[in-house]
Amino acid sequence: MSGGAGYLGAMASISAEDVPALYEGAKFYSPAVGDAGRSSVTSWLAGLLERNGPVPLMRVESVAPDTQCIAVCVLGSGSAMADLPPAGDEFVLAVRQIERLQKVTFGAVYPLAAATISALVPVVTAAQLGVPLIDADGMGRTFALIHHTAMHLAGVSPTPLAAVGPTGESVLVEVLSGPRADRMLRANVDTVGGWAALAAYPINAGTLRRAALPGTMSRITNVGRVLLETTDPEALVTRLGAITGCRRIARGRIAELEHLSRQNDVTIPAHPSSLVVEETGGLGRQLRIELRSEIVAVFADGALIAGAPDLMCLLDVSRGALATLDSLEPGDLVDVLVTPADAVWYSPEGMEMVGLSSHGIPLEHPRRR
Repeated sequence: MSGGAGYLGAMASISAEDVPALYEGAKFYSPAVGDAGRSSVTSWLAGLLERNGPVPLMRVESVAPDTQCIAVCVLGSGSAMADLPPAGDEFVLAVRQIERLQKVTFGAVYPLAAATISALVPVVTAAQLGVPLIDADGMGRTFALIHHTAMHLAGVSPTPLAAVGPTGESVLVEVLSGPRADRMLRANVDTVGGWAALAAYPINAGTLRRAALPGTMSRITNVGRVLLETTDPEALVTRLGAITGCRRIARGRIAELEHLSRQNDVTIPAHPSSLVVEETGGLGRQLRIELRSEIVAVFADGALIAGAPDLMCLLDVSRGALATLDSLEPGDLVDVLVTPADAVWYSPEGMEMVGLSSHGIPLEHPRRR
């Protein structure tokens, strides 16, 4: 099930000095999300690593096959996390709940998604537990639902799982169906404080070798270093392309922003909106960019040129920095960038789960033409 991340520029550990790059790279793989919750988590992680020392980052194949592993991530709203920051023990408490239930001790932690602040909290958890972090994850970017993972495609259940809120209250879910587990969790997130520390997908390292996407924590850190080292848009696109396969498909000015005004009857928990970009130079095309909780499709003069599960983001040309969707204004000059997702997401099963049809767009992906 592994994708194309490989181990380019693999790291042996994550130290306090790596935290800024780790965060910037995690933001690249979750371009719709702003900086809500950033300062509390990054300062928390940097402080832990300064006190406890670096967290070992291990390739999954170098971990003994019978080692018990657990995925962690943030569930819910980043703005809620900013309003109600972690007390500090939520992720460890979630892991301990699964340990007690299964009567095991987890010997390693891995990210559910190597993106957003959910890429940072596994490092926090590994530092607190005194165990290594595995250089692999379930998504290779961010997707909307907890069963949108390579592990789910490989037949691994996300449950039993535990979600611990900032008030100390917790939810334990034991169901066979990944989609049902997601619905049950979301029904409880607001109740426990708007966000929760999630521990899920308990699995041994031998199974994880075939189920997870390798090298993704090293990859986001290397991407983050590029983003921190230069603000020249040409250099950024070239250097990101070397690491991720990213390419620019257009440069233009934002002409129109449609806000969250249309109804959405598909299962993804977001509302449709869109923006129009007038291409400067090139073919002078008009681009329409469709948004859900992320960019899900790009049309040029009516023709689909990129779409989920591609990772699509906007680069603010004037700043040489990624533009989050909540920061856009008419007149902004942006580069439209497209990065291929890990290979598993272009399989028939992957496309059915996170492709265009899952966002209510019944069109064939450009890769299938």
